Amino acid sequence: MNRTKKLFILTIMGFCMACLLPNQAMARQCVRSDPGYIDLDKVGGLNTFFNRDPKIDVSVEGALMKLVAEASRTEDPELANLLTRLKGVYVRGYEMSKAESERVRSHANKIGEALVDAGWSSVIRVRNDQEHFQMFARYKGEMVIGMVVLSIDVEARETTFLNIVGNIDPGQIGRIGQKFNIDNVPEFK
Repeated sequence: MNRTKKLFILTIMGFCMACLLPNQAMARQCVRSDPGYIDLDKVGGLNTFFNRDPKIDVSVEGALMKLVAEASRTEDPELANLLTRLKGVYVRGYEMSKAESERVRSHANKIGEALVDAGWSSVIRVRNDQEHFQMFARYKGEMVIGMVVLSIDVEARETTFLNIVGNIDPGQIGRIGQKFNIDNVPEFK
């Protein structure tokens, strides 16, 4: 691609982003007041608990979510349609030592209990020596409007906390994880 085309594309992208930014703040406020949203940093005090910044830190919402959906349209139209129904995807991933895995499991259990107390439903729990996986859903009638996944992989020495907000097809959670390069999100069929 020649320099003029690149400059033109960058200018158009910059203009689009400038137009979207005022709406982005309003969209962020709307998403963060949605009953399917949880503040991953506050709910579990993750940064305080881990005493370090996350290895993975993703917050995609509002106009940026729409941009990701449209960018996916030619490659995977079905995924693009799924993403247009979402309001936000939030991920925090931390490395952990084997020694801290039990402490992290205990903390994940406390987060799970707090979610259930706040009206979330426990959907899946897998607990064994190598992994600890919990999935919670928030419903509005028959519709899933929020999901939270807490995943601890002792062997890989990593833990992932995920919140998806919007009209969610639980069978597509793994595809969302793939789109955002999140390794610990299972594919449900």
